Amino acid sequence: MDNEGFLNSLGLVDLISEKHKQLRARMMKRVELQFGNVFSQMDIYLISLVEYEAMSVSESARYMNISRQAAHKHVKHLVSLNFVDLTISESNRREKIVSLTSSGKELSQQINQIKSELDAELKDSLGDASFDKLKLLLKGDW
Repeated sequence: MDNEGFLNSLGLVDLISEKHKQLRARMMKRVELQFGNVFSQMDIYLISLVEYEAMSVSESARYMNISRQAAHKHVKHLVSLNFVDLTISESNRREKIVSLTSSGKELSQQINQIKSELDAELKDSLGDASFDKLKLLLKGDW
C-alpha cells in the first residue's frame, strides 16, 4: 500500500489514530528490547494508570475501554510477575484494588524513561515550538 497516499486520504481523527498506533509500536519495540516479550500494550497501559493512582479492576477496565474480564487477565499476569498487588477494597468488599509493588514502581520508572526518550526524539523531529503546541492542543478540551 502507498503509505503517503493512504495518509493523505485520512481525516484528522484517523490521522491521530495512525500516529498513535505508530508511536505505540515504537514504544513497545523498545520495551520488548529492554524487557523481552513479556508485556502487552494493555499491561503497559495498566501499569501507567495505577502508577498515577491505585484503582479497582473495574475502574481500570472502564478507563482502558476493555471488559472487566480482560482487565483482570492483565492484572493477573502482572501479579504473577510481582509488578502489581491486588487487594480487597475496604469500602466495597466485592471490589479488588490494583496497586504497584516496589518492583512495579521501578518498572514504571523504566517505562517512563523510554517514553521520555521518545518525547525527546519527537521534539527533535518537530522542533520545540511545534512539539509544545501539539502537546497543548492534545491536552485541550475539544
